Amino acid sequence: MKLVAFCGPSDSGKTWMIERLVRIWTSRGLRVGVVKHCSKGYQIDRDGKDSSRFWEGGAAAVAVVGPGEWAVRRRDAGVDPVRIASEAFPDVDVAIVEGFREVSLPRVRVFGATELPALPSDDPNLIAGVARTPGTSANLPVFALTDAEGLSELLVKRLGLTLKPAVDLDGSVLRPERAGARPA
Repeated sequence: MKLVAFCGPSDSGKTWMIERLVRIWTSRGLRVGVVKHCSKGYQIDRDGKDSSRFWEGGAAAVAVVGPGEWAVRRRDAGVDPVRIASEAFPDVDVAIVEGFREVSLPRVRVFGATELPALPSDDPNLIAGVARTPGTSANLPVFALTDAEGLSELLVKRLGLTLKPAVDLDGSVLRPERAGARPA
């Protein structure tokens, strides 16, 4: 499994860009996983439901299973996004890690609306930037927030991923001129 991290301030567009990469890559035959850091906590279940009561009772892990999907909630004192990705997604081609600034992975820095895109040259993990105003900084490309295709091409090369011909949601192969014109 290949891994790439995204970091940047809240509301900078990290999730927006990752969502587009997921759509591009899955349409091109890749299995993609995402590890999302939620610093303020999260809820995968509703209060009062059986699985929530098991968790509140101290269960080390609770799996919630529904038609065609399942989720596992585990207690873990040492949160390591690389370990989580490898354990949670053993069958994916690429995992995107969002929001773990300290993780040592190939990283894309997403700049907020008021930030000037200036990529430090002393970060060996930094491979690109994303900003509302693109350009080049410290010999690293800075892609426009609207250029998910361009960022995808760079990441595919850097991570050594192999894409298949683009397919539409119904499974039909897209003509090359339509493959890049996916709805936002």
